Amino acid sequence: MRFKLSVAVLLCIAFADAQNVKIVRHEQLLKGIESQCYNPVLSADGQKVLFTQSDYEGLKVYNLENDAVTTLSEDYMAGFAPVFSKDGKSVYFLSQTIEDMLVYRSMKKVNLDGTGMEFVADKSRGMLHPVAVDGGVAAISDNGRKLKSMNKGGTYVYSTGKEIVVMCNGVEKKITPVPTNYTYLWESLSPDGTKILFYAGGRGAYVCDLDGNVVASLGKYTSPAWCGNNYVVAVNATHDGHQYETSQIVLLKADNSYKKELTTPASMSMHPTASVSGDRIAYNTIDGRLFIMDLKIK
Repeated sequence: MRFKLSVAVLLCIAFADAQNVKIVRHEQLLKGIESQCYNPVLSADGQKVLFTQSDYEGLKVYNLENDAVTTLSEDYMAGFAPVFSKDGKSVYFLSQTIEDMLVYRSMKKVNLDGTGMEFVADKSRGMLHPVAVDGGVAAISDNGRKLKSMNKGGTYVYSTGKEIVVMCNGVEKKITPVPTNYTYLWESLSPDGTKILFYAGGRGAYVCDLDGNVVASLGKYTSPAWCGNNYVVAVNATHDGHQYETSQIVLLKADNSYKKELTTPASMSMHPTASVSGDRIAYNTIDGRLFIMDLKIK
């Protein structure tokens, strides 16, 4: 009995060690230089961070390699879920205008040095945020889906209210993995293209496969984002119905077997984003400060 107990203890220790997450770097970026830094988007290699103002007006990129900030656009809504191109050389973003009291959005592309600005989708009603695909971008609006790519775009996902659309080499599949009376939000494909992360309105964050089979229910965390293929970063927040009371960043294993608090509830940290490898995340605080954190996951 004592031997069996010892084995069980050792197994528990081994499991805990396998889930060991260490924060090896945690610092504020652009301290004293930039303010109003919100909604960061980290590049796949973790070397560049897109950020905007609280109302999504304008878009800038900070390069960690040379400590330089470049203004990419001053358009309204440019900071609403912009994406890096798959090759990491450019950025796709929205541009919003109001005409005759109607909202229109177009989609633009710009190089990381701020040059080469071009329209990739003409103004339309109901334009969703850009979705980076192999060789280009997908633009979805009330006028339908437009693929601006040299090929069929590989596999990508986006939501249209109460459905998630999975596109795989030009073939469309609509899934409803978790019933909701609201909408799906923050849907994204894992870096290896095998799983979908999403938030079901009123229900919480989930992971499913490409057929819509739920792999894990992560809990009522918001703003979930992939952190590598096996982990997710998300926000654990409380509010009184009018304003936030607490907000912190948490790291979750994609099968919901592990959780680690990366920031404190009082930090008022939100909008996490991560590199493809999962060893670096960026986030902003409620007062517009931008932070970066490097992780070592065993």
